[in-house]
Amino acid sequence: MGQAVLSVSGRQYRITCRDGDEPRVVGLGEEIAARAENLTRSLGPMPESQLLVMTALMLADELADARSGTPSSGPVPPMVDITRLTRIVERLERLASA
Repeated sequence: MGQAVLSVSGRQYRITCRDGDEPRVVGLGEEIAARAENLTRSLGPMPESQLLVMTALMLADELADARSGTPSSGPVPPMVDITRLTRIVERLERLASA
């Protein structure tokens, strides 16, 4: 088994992966790190677990859009990311209170 080391918000994560997949896993980790950094710049410092969940929610939202055929307009400006994230959080809060 291969291993890739990812760095997100100053913390290192050793991830086990298939041999040969290390460069891909590192690249995906860099994408996560960049998104986490953008969130921190936009919203300020937050607990690591919250930052990782918010980053995952943003990625899941983009994946859902891609699966539904919603066209992507390319890189999303940070304020649009925050608007999308706010929409996701509001949905989660409604679900939690139901």
